[in-house]
Amino acid sequence: MNKLINYLKCYLTYFIILIIYLIIISILYYFELFNYKTITTINLISSIIMFYLLGHKIARLEHNRGYYNGFLISVILVIIFTLITLITNKITLSSLIYYLILIISSILGGIIGVTKK
Repeated sequence: MNKLINYLKCYLTYFIILIIYLIIISILYYFELFNYKTITTINLISSIIMFYLLGHKIARLEHNRGYYNGFLISVILVIIFTLITLITNKITLSSLIYYLILIISSILGGIIGVTKK
């Protein structure tokens, strides 16, 4: 039960940060402070950082098997994102590579989170 609570805390933290990030990036795009390509690059980098921190946080809470915890927490989010993508668009090779990068960054965050005690 404690493990489930840790996962839910991490998901809640992720979604709160995601909502705040989306509001900020939408404002920047609305006022045309950056062009589309710059916004896309910022989105990629910030997504990688958020998944890394998510894996790091869950590994610090669980204290063992960082690669497994990072993988598990990111795969669940990637499945949710994939379902949303299937509803709105079709999945392309670039989106699959993007999701793979997110999973790898979360695994790395989990590994580093466990080894840094």
